[in-house]
Amino acid sequence: MYLIGDIGNTRIKSAIFDDNHNPIYFNANEHNALGLFKTLREIKKNFDGKIDKVFYSSVSFKVNDMFVSSVQDILKKDVYRVTHKDIQLKGNMYEPKDSVGIDRLLSTYASICLEGFNEENKYASIVIDMGTATTISIMLSDFVFLGGMIMPGTKTSSFALSRKTSLPYFNIGEITGLPNPINNNVEDALIAGSIYNTIGAANYSVAEIKKTIKEKYNIKSKIFLTGGISNLKLLKCKIYPYLVLQGIYFNMIDTHYGRK
Repeated sequence: MYLIGDIGNTRIKSAIFDDNHNPIYFNANEHNALGLFKTLREIKKNFDGKIDKVFYSSVSFKVNDMFVSSVQDILKKDVYRVTHKDIQLKGNMYEPKDSVGIDRLLSTYASICLEGFNEENKYASIVIDMGTATTISIMLSDFVFLGGMIMPGTKTSSFALSRKTSLPYFNIGEITGLPNPINNNVEDALIAGSIYNTIGAANYSVAEIKKTIKEKYNIKSKIFLTGGISNLKLLKCKIYPYLVLQGIYFNMIDTHYGRK
């Protein structure tokens, strides 16, 4: 078994994968030591002696030392940080190459491994990650990363609006469905606006990306959702909630999965 960590902008996601790349344990905590300690102690209690290796990726480097030292102290395991050089790409169109968030490379990579690929049926994978930032990332099925878009996430845009105007900030909790589009109070109006802003931008952006892919490469696109509000299936797509974690798995552990 393998413990895999994904340190994002606001949360640390931890998962244990079995030998078939399926998560048998998953937890997500804010960037704080208490939550991380609780997760690692739970892992030690339930999986002590069963974890072979620990891998993680990070887009929030200030949290790295806390994660590594906590794993070493509680689980007594060495920890390997996955970097850009570990990802087995055929090409990367981003400039500079390592300026693209490693989570974007890992998630698109994993989507292709999960979907499978061969030279006769080439396609473009479009991964929408709805987190602190909403990113739309595109990779060809032969593992050439093309790039994509970065925009504020739902909660980030709501917070920014409260900082730049006299409007108050309201915490947006777990998003389980589409809110009422017509609201008669400030709180509901702001929350609904933030959610629909993200969804509308993602829908329109994907439509333009698909058009460009078709014109330039004459191949179809496959769309995947992951991240914070990926449970809202608003596009013709598949939902893969663990793409970044699975991207680490397919690069560091099962390096031949999905290849035909």
